[in-house]
Amino acid sequence: MTRSPPANNPPGPSPGGKNSADNRPRFWLRRGDQLFVGTLLSVAVALVFVHWLRLSDWGRRTVEVDRLPAGQYQYAVDINEATWVEWAQFDGIGETLAKRIVADRQANGRFERIDDLRRVKGIGPKKLAEIRPFLTMEPIEATAGK
Repeated sequence: MTRSPPANNPPGPSPGGKNSADNRPRFWLRRGDQLFVGTLLSVAVALVFVHWLRLSDWGRRTVEVDRLPAGQYQYAVDINEATWVEWAQFDGIGETLAKRIVADRQANGRFERIDDLRRVKGIGPKKLAEIRPFLTMEPIEATAGK
């Protein structure tokens, strides 16, 4: 007498054979391909982490940087010879006020003293006090030959 397989077990190889459920392709990859891709991704993530640690200087001492104090103007401007570009270099004197200073000098003549800059609209005592250390004036005899 031959026995037929039970109705609930389909004919074919046993569960431990080649075509078992564990060896079926999942996500379009076989089991061996899944292991390869998983290992490759794990190595890539580990390398990115190591690279990030090196970039962040983790575990190193910080370096203190000494900074110089902010520099001051180290030049002087002759009030009777300066162009509007030179005037505009000062804090608080923009292009418009610088052109107004030069136009006033051309219209009303040379400045006799540094305090004569107050005749220009926009230069008051406070602004003149701020820029006074950077202003010079050559005597008229020194510039007469120019």
